[in-house]
Amino acid sequence: MGEIVPVSKQGPGSENALAITLGLGPRPLTQEEYEERLKGAQELEEKLKYIQETVPTKVYNTSSSSAGAGSGDFHQYRIVRRAEQDRVRRMESDWEKKKQEDEYKRKMGEWEKAAEEKTAKKRAKRQKQKEKKKAKKGPAAGPAAEGAAGSKEGSDSDSGSDEGQPALD
Repeated sequence: MGEIVPVSKQGPGSENALAITLGLGPRPLTQEEYEERLKGAQELEEKLKYIQETVPTKVYNTSSSSAGAGSGDFHQYRIVRRAEQDRVRRMESDWEKKKQEDEYKRKMGEWEKAAEEKTAKKRAKRQKQKEKKKAKKGPAAGPAAEGAAGSKEGSDSDSGSDEGQPALD
């Protein structure tokens, strides 16, 4: 363990001229650690100064502790109370609006997802029917039918008469 050495007996040339070594506490700081802590402290001071400069502090018309309630104190209290109640009401209404907007966005997302799934299912069904129709016509008719079928399939308009699909006019 370390020993207690008075600062006066350590001498000015010693490395730990200001440290009393007990062996129980933390070790003395190195120069790098000291500079790092100093830098961190300066950063915190700058942050505190910024916060103190930018955050407004409201001091209402207050009475001193030795003064009694005057004739205007109740009116001042009433004004301050009303302002605080208005602030709380605004915060609550903003919170309700935010909750409603979030709920609306969530529902819209669900509806869009359901619509997309429904559309994808119908698209797959149409594609399957188209492939069935193509497979049914293809081998029986030969190369002449493929040319005619290819020209008809090239147009992606839904106004053509598909089997089982009514024309949308």
